[in-house]
Amino acid sequence: MKAERMMKILILLQYGETISTPMLARELEVSERTIHRDMESLSAAGIPVYSERGKTGGWKLVDDWKQKLSWLKEKEVLSLFLPHAEKLLSDLNMDISTADIRDKLLLSLPEQSRERAMNLWERVYVDMGTWRNEKNDPNPPMDVIQQVVMNNQKVKLDYKKPSGEIKETSIKPLGLVAKGSTWYIVALNENDEYRNYKIGRILKASLIDEYFERPNHFRLADYWEESKKEFVQKLPEFNVNVKASPLVKDRMMFTGRFVRSTHIGKEIKDGWTEMNLNFPTEDEAINFILGFGNQLKVISPDNLINKIKDRAREVLNFYE
Repeated sequence: MKAERMMKILILLQYGETISTPMLARELEVSERTIHRDMESLSAAGIPVYSERGKTGGWKLVDDWKQKLSWLKEKEVLSLFLPHAEKLLSDLNMDISTADIRDKLLLSLPEQSRERAMNLWERVYVDMGTWRNEKNDPNPPMDVIQQVVMNNQKVKLDYKKPSGEIKETSIKPLGLVAKGSTWYIVALNENDEYRNYKIGRILKASLIDEYFERPNHFRLADYWEESKKEFVQKLPEFNVNVKASPLVKDRMMFTGRFVRSTHIGKEIKDGWTEMNLNFPTEDEAINFILGFGNQLKVISPDNLINKIKDRAREVLNFYE
């Protein structure tokens, strides 16, 4: 563990920045005392590491010093050969050949590792596109968005909210996130609050001749993971207890985008199974359950049973 920790410290220091002891301790999840002992060990091993005192001080390597050894383990090397998501490269306007990247990387490997890397490349494929593969560009302002993200430049958006309202706002873009095949831009809004904007809803993006200082503590991956957790926790929930026939039990969970099963009970009479389902809204539950006709029966809540009956009568009356 100590050797791997010291290796990571050395890699971090080779970026050329001064890194404080508390920052290293947080990154490596150890005490500050442990960091000091690791630095002593690095110095004793001949690594030219030194400390700078003061408010902005910390640990640093002698200028331009680089360790020439390769630290990559075989699994880490093989991970470089996982096929790239072609859609993401296309969305980012990276007109490159993934085959050329693979061939150049292969040249640096010994023969045994080269064969394993090729096997991985030939046996794994990453497809981030949709089933229909729409040809229309889903993210027309991506060029501008990429530019402002990389340059810490403000941008003005005409943004279409989920309600359909179009809002004009200016943001400080911090990063791009691909969630499946959908792109988001993480940014600070006009009140310097963190927000996520779906790029597919951006109708227009205009450059602002004004730049900003990126928050030192901000890490895109950490922020996104925390943002996802908060989003899921705030989602509305509507729970329904149902009985499912054997004809639909195994396939029903694939038909609703927003339905999930929280519990599947034992089979009861004639192969029917009791299940607990979770929906975002009551209306979503009604539409989903009606779609299965007489193969899915609500047990509770009672008021939902009456609403499903009413909706069924409305459908009958509509066709009379």
